[in-house]
Amino acid sequence: MDLQRLPERPDDWDVRIRDFSSKTLFHESAWLDYVRAIRPRSVLEYYEIRRNDRLEGYFCVVRVRRAFLSVFGSPLPGTGMYLGPLVSDGVNQAELGEALLRLCHRGGIACLELANNWLDPDIMIDLGFTSSRSVTHLCPLGDGKRVWSAMKGVCRTRIRKAMKSGLQAELTDDVSAVEDFYRFYTGVLRLKGRRPDYTIDHPRALQRHLGPADRLFSVRVTHQGKVIGTGFYPHDDTTMYFWDGASDPSCLRLCPNELLHWTAMQEAIRRGLTMFNMGGAPRPSRFTRKFGGQDAPYSVYRRSFVPFLDTARALYHSLAGGRPRLSRDQQRALKGALVAAAANCLATGLC
Repeated sequence: MDLQRLPERPDDWDVRIRDFSSKTLFHESAWLDYVRAIRPRSVLEYYEIRRNDRLEGYFCVVRVRRAFLSVFGSPLPGTGMYLGPLVSDGVNQAELGEALLRLCHRGGIACLELANNWLDPDIMIDLGFTSSRSVTHLCPLGDGKRVWSAMKGVCRTRIRKAMKSGLQAELTDDVSAVEDFYRFYTGVLRLKGRRPDYTIDHPRALQRHLGPADRLFSVRVTHQGKVIGTGFYPHDDTTMYFWDGASDPSCLRLCPNELLHWTAMQEAIRRGLTMFNMGGAPRPSRFTRKFGGQDAPYSVYRRSFVPFLDTARALYHSLAGGRPRLSRDQQRALKGALVAAAANCLATGLC
């Protein structure tokens, strides 16, 4: 088995990958164009997976440079939940994994990260990957009455309250929805003493690339003619995802957030979608769990080919601890670990 790089993404990419059972929104052209927009310094690479000249599937990966090291992410953190290779049913995963490792070695890749639920954890561990567990929250869709009944009583009460208070929810493709959202988003974070995780360019790119492809539900809630909440829900043919949403902090008593979710869920049901993946990192919130469903674990697999690289990564996360900036001493410690990794990379010819 071998991976052969394509010169660019084929024009019929979405048709080629359509029938693979492990395909998600994050494999599709609209989402990949969004990733390219928010990560302009990254390179998206596309490969055919072949065995004895027979096509077995496709692999899309994001390549970035970090501290002189080339990193493969399928996906990278912050660019989607799932990606990984798409292969025909019955493909030998161990053979596929070995082909991926050979690709990394000949391409001078320092680290490979994969996330897709079809990957066999035992095989991945045998191939030298480390596994980190994450949790998302899944709400089955389908019959609207059953979905409504599955919600906790407090959630249904708050949705009713929003409606009785005169809140109006609608799907929109108005570009001003992004401006409203980011104003609310930064306002909420400011009250918590936190900085934004991303710029307004991210939701702009989301709307610009997923909207025309009919892969995005943009929902806004108004009260007395004024927008008080906005949420974005990307989707494919089966699953809707919660990207992010925010409401005017002064209007939370009117329950706009519950109405945002319920409106998006109703549209997903109308379209025949069967699942609402609400996210949940680092763990689903009480707000999320009010809508029914259950927590579902998934794994992210990581294989480093350079000593000290995992040490530098672990050091960063332990030192950062969710804070927006590291102290000077912490920065020096992290820099030392990265320099050691880069030196080893040079010595082994990986960069």
